[in-house]
Amino acid sequence: MTESLVSASRDERPQRRTQILTGSVGHLVEYFDWSAYSFLAIYFSRQFFPGDADSVVPLLATFGVFAVGFLVRPVGGVLMGRLADRYGRRPVLAGGVALMGLGSLLIGLAPTYQQVGLLAPVILTVARLIQGLSTGGELSTATAFLVESAPGDRRGTYGSITNVSSSLGKVLCLLAITLLVRSIGADAMADWAWRVPFLIGAVLAVVAWWIRRSADETLEPARAQSAANPYREILTDHRGAFWRAFVLASATAAVFYTWSTYVPTWAILTAGLNKADAVTISAIAFVLYGLVQIPLGRLSDRIGRKPLMYAFLVAGAVCTVPLFLAISAEPGVVLAVQSAGMAITALMMACLGTALAEMFPARVRVLATGAAFALATAVFGGTVPAIGTALHGAGLDLVFPAYLVVLQLVALPVVRRCPETAHAPLPD
Repeated sequence: MTESLVSASRDERPQRRTQILTGSVGHLVEYFDWSAYSFLAIYFSRQFFPGDADSVVPLLATFGVFAVGFLVRPVGGVLMGRLADRYGRRPVLAGGVALMGLGSLLIGLAPTYQQVGLLAPVILTVARLIQGLSTGGELSTATAFLVESAPGDRRGTYGSITNVSSSLGKVLCLLAITLLVRSIGADAMADWAWRVPFLIGAVLAVVAWWIRRSADETLEPARAQSAANPYREILTDHRGAFWRAFVLASATAAVFYTWSTYVPTWAILTAGLNKADAVTISAIAFVLYGLVQIPLGRLSDRIGRKPLMYAFLVAGAVCTVPLFLAISAEPGVVLAVQSAGMAITALMMACLGTALAEMFPARVRVLATGAAFALATAVFGGTVPAIGTALHGAGLDLVFPAYLVVLQLVALPVVRRCPETAHAPLPD
């Protein structure tokens, strides 16, 4: 009996490695493509929204389109979540990365305002809407796929792999941008080379689509058929869990997008940080962030999800304002600040996706988590650059970090009401 169990365990290892590769590679490409917009906005904003050289209006308008991409994410979360719970995780993962590649291709080939006038920002907006649909269901589907592929005592570890993949995707995107800026200069980058990362992302999406088509399905057909009206089930049987998921995801999304993508832009706007240095700083910070994800995911398997959630919210409430006050034009200071903020955020990101997946049964898992996460990210994550830039333009710099602190304090009592799911069976 023991020998057969050992043999079965050995047989499962290659399959699990394949599942990890399938989930992680596609997720990497998704976030390479999705992040390129925010990292490159400082370069291409005047290509689509003309304005004076010293005006923040083009950048603000570009971040407005950035927010639009987030606003459609709830639609993607609901649509792709329902499809993933009804037809399986694999086809949704493959279709999602294909949509992301299409959006990147449209941006990479889009004409400028000077060439076609108002049609240029319209094309940019449509492309971002397509990417938003894709991203809306990506995190919840990929997390469910990996959690359902994991041994019972390593769900947090497997779930944290999505954050390693997204971090690596962003780092690769930042490295591509850094190489371009260092080799051809900021002027050429603003003129035409900003298109290159988007076109690279489109090619990578084709590769990821091909890999994801070969994944093993993790949703059993019997479970997919059992939810006749999943929307009613979520809002009746799982209403409390859904709103807890939404509140936790809201605080996390705002903080994550602040530290991961907006702080370098904030440092450029408020302290005069060099644009090229900002890209390098973000790449280093993402590497450090990615390195701690799996250890933190494993820690959540041992001590539970809630201790890490508490640590994130308390540390964030205490440290956010002092960290923002420390931002300067000195690259080393900005690196230290961004790394500290992302280290705090890593405490929550390493376990939140798994914790949300563990709150719901398989038949509504992706729909519930995808809708909660996408809605929260649309309202509180995608609006971060626009809110921060507008507050800076109004001379209210301290209001922005204070806003983040309020979100974290609101989420604190919600964690107390969450059940600890780390050592419980995954709901059927």
